[in-house]
Amino acid sequence: MRIAIDARFINPENRGLSTYTRNLVFELAKIDRKNLYYILLREKDCATLGRSRGQAQLRFNNPNFKIIRAEAHWYGLKEQIAIPKILHRLKPDLTHFPHFNVPVTYNQPFITTIHDLILFAFPTKKATTLGPLKYAVKNWAYRMTIGHAVSKSKAIIAVSQSTAQDILRFFTNADSRKIFTIYEGAGGEDDDKIKQYAELSSATRQKWLEKKLRLKTPYIFYLGGAYPHKNLERLVFAFNGASKNYREKKGEELHLVIAGGKDYFFKRLKDSVIKSKIKNVIFPGFVSNRKTLEFLYQEALFCIFPSLYEGFGLPPLEALKRGKLVLCNKGTCFPEILGDSVVYFDGKSVTDMSEKIAEAVKNLTSLKKEYLPRAKETIQKYSWTKMARETLELYKKALEK
Repeated sequence: MRIAIDARFINPENRGLSTYTRNLVFELAKIDRKNLYYILLREKDCATLGRSRGQAQLRFNNPNFKIIRAEAHWYGLKEQIAIPKILHRLKPDLTHFPHFNVPVTYNQPFITTIHDLILFAFPTKKATTLGPLKYAVKNWAYRMTIGHAVSKSKAIIAVSQSTAQDILRFFTNADSRKIFTIYEGAGGEDDDKIKQYAELSSATRQKWLEKKLRLKTPYIFYLGGAYPHKNLERLVFAFNGASKNYREKKGEELHLVIAGGKDYFFKRLKDSVIKSKIKNVIFPGFVSNRKTLEFLYQEALFCIFPSLYEGFGLPPLEALKRGKLVLCNKGTCFPEILGDSVVYFDGKSVTDMSEKIAEAVKNLTSLKKEYLPRAKETIQKYSWTKMARETLELYKKALEK
């Protein structure tokens, strides 16, 4: 088979999509030396990933993996023209789009991964910086593009049963027989580095964080985006109530670290925190330094994820594999993916969230003893290698149809 993968989301700036695409491509390169792969990447992606591997440019050890330049940003008019042109030249037997942004003029055999349907399940104009007219046009383009992906795909990968159900709920004409749930992974080639940083002393980690971020313990850690569905406004108000209680009982300050970026949505959240006079909320932005990121995980009391909608829930799994207690909203896909390995709260209730935060701070030792053994079992269910093998089998199955 000649398989093309549109891997332009591989750059780390894309968070979850980057993690998925990166692990898909590199795991396939490990397990498949039979088929030929065309990996569509931008120059920026090759340079960034090459540096992370100590190279000037990204290279694959597998000779069957060919890097194809595809200088087009996602979601733009250019990708609608450039990507089909590149694919028509390559003539792959099958193309895998790891996101729904399939060019609407491309009708050769392809499969699509759908991670979530946020704009269907969680429609809100607060999730955009565009004016009403531009937002309407963007929303129309989004629905047309994803509709094309759903209707024309030879097969659709849903990253959870929750996402698979949403596809059938929002696209009533979708063929359930071509929707396949393939879970993402947890762990991987970075496990050794995680262990390396975890073995350093707490004093060393705290000194580093104070130097780099002026951050003092104790703190609660959130890592992710700041879009409205991430539910961070409720989180800061819930934290405010819990931190006041902590201050009164302990006589010291509790902090909340919200990391992930410096875009419009983070700025809006930060402005809301300042306006509401909520103390001790820290915004370190996008944490590109691996050492700093690992230290943030390790020194946190626990990690918290109040999101109202997710497709898979990779961030909580990333926290669990670092041995952290995790608190999560009891809605969305979290119960499906995380089972009984995390503490749940009602994400729409500031009061319940605040009470769960206060309880976790107070009973941290006993909660870790109860939940972390379960977390180890949960993590074992998810493997990037397993995901790649199941995806490869789906490639074969899709071409048989």
